[in-house]
Amino acid sequence: MKNQKQKKQKQKQNQNQNPSWQDLNPFILSKIFSFLSPHDQLFGPPYVCHSWLSSTLHTIFKNSILDLRLIDTLDQENQRLRFTHLLKLALNHYHGWVSIQFPSKHKFGYFGTVYIAENTPNITSVALSSEASVNMAPIFISLLYWQKLKIFEARMSPDVGYLVISQLVDWCKNMTEIRLHGSVLMEREVTCLVDGLSGLKILDLCESTLSCSAIGIVLDGRLKCVKEINLLHCKFVDDKGEDARADYLVFKAFRDEVVEKASGIKSLKKFVHCLKGTCLHCKDKASGNK
Repeated sequence: MKNQKQKKQKQKQNQNQNPSWQDLNPFILSKIFSFLSPHDQLFGPPYVCHSWLSSTLHTIFKNSILDLRLIDTLDQENQRLRFTHLLKLALNHYHGWVSIQFPSKHKFGYFGTVYIAENTPNITSVALSSEASVNMAPIFISLLYWQKLKIFEARMSPDVGYLVISQLVDWCKNMTEIRLHGSVLMEREVTCLVDGLSGLKILDLCESTLSCSAIGIVLDGRLKCVKEINLLHCKFVDDKGEDARADYLVFKAFRDEVVEKASGIKSLKKFVHCLKGTCLHCKDKASGNK
């Protein structure tokens, strides 16, 4: 009996002195895996054991931001497939993300995007890096799941602008920040936005196309909490859709009116624009369109 007890004690001592690879601290494993190349992260540690797979998911996905832009750096189809497989595992086992950063090149498609939304109901911020992300219905449907959303950033194609804005108004009541870069926003879109999301604090319409009447709606005082408005490098069009800068005198009167209205908004702390003076970026862009 004594010999058996002694053998068991020695075995335990040996196990404590020589722990197995799968018993390594997950935090240390995650730190080590972070130094590996994307290819090695995808095809190396996940195949060793369950604990290494868990640490790999923690390395790639488990932080406050679900950053999906890594897939843009993968140039092989098997790498992208492996990435999406690991992403699915992470979505099934972890729900602590507060923000999502979508890739600028890769498209997850309708079902992939909606699947991500279904499994991230608690996020408060979404950034869509390219127009391709919202040129169809996936994000429109995804907003049904992202009802806690506070920050929305996207580059939208003209045909979906009103649909996405109206969906934000209907389902995301706590919005405080909207960044719609490169969008086309006329009276209908802007009216829906300011009437439905009057609590906005930041409205960034950088590099968008806006009608002069739409700008008047933005600055008419309905956004009572707004602290920042960004109209940098925007293209302004008249009621006929013509470039408002074509007539210098008319545009000068328009820009003076815009600046005056903005200065009258008490809550506004920052108004970014290039209406006054010559903006080389806008000038080059306008000459390139001719």
